[in-house]
Amino acid sequence: MPSNVSLERFLGIVLMMMSTDRTVTSAFGAKILFIPGNVNSHVLYFSRLAVDLTQLGHVTHVFAPSNARVPSFVAQAESGGNFSYTKYPVDGDEPFFNSGHFSEVLIRLALSQSIWEKFSGMSELTKEIFNQFESDCISLLENVQLMQQICDGGFQFAVMEPVVPQCYYAIPYSMGIRYASLSIPAITWAYRVPRLPSFSPYFGLSYTDQMTLVQRLTTFILETLLLFRVRNETTTYVAQLAPDRPAISPYQLLRQV
Repeated sequence: MPSNVSLERFLGIVLMMMSTDRTVTSAFGAKILFIPGNVNSHVLYFSRLAVDLTQLGHVTHVFAPSNARVPSFVAQAESGGNFSYTKYPVDGDEPFFNSGHFSEVLIRLALSQSIWEKFSGMSELTKEIFNQFESDCISLLENVQLMQQICDGGFQFAVMEPVVPQCYYAIPYSMGIRYASLSIPAITWAYRVPRLPSFSPYFGLSYTDQMTLVQRLTTFILETLLLFRVRNETTTYVAQLAPDRPAISPYQLLRQV
């Protein structure tokens, strides 16, 4: 979870988006679906937001990976009746982002003096992140019982994970409901917020805002490749979940956030 994204700001953005949606505000409370990515901090923030929204009259349900840490307040919150937390099975004993391997790679890249090692290392790590997130999302999609529960849940709004949008965003899109997303600095363009990567460091590179020309170039190339990947990503998830709805690309799914 980026350090510059506060829970209060996240909550404010979601509530603002909900207030402009007539399908949500037609009733006093909305039924809201939360599907965080497999990162302990993401599960924590999504769950905290879901619990807080129940205090405003909404009904919320979090579907989280089985190996993510369950926030300490979840058990007590579930007793209130308007909040539910469901785990779905995924591979591994811990989230990839919270693994020793991930920390080891980040530390090695942060301490490296080699531009090439940073560039190639971050490219490889980004690929691993995408693959792990997609694998976890597929585990949910292939869980027939839980997907049926989600589809029949009567949800009016969703808060989703922005990584591998071709999979996560396909869920609310197939249900015909609007959705918000966790904000990540590396893809602010997805939320129509201008950002120059050459002035804002890419995570994991250990650069500051006082970058050299070479560092600015490295950051710019990395994020350009990320944008290229998302723009050119193909997906079968929309066709799988919503065969009767118009075909839409992952980039278009992002732009609908």
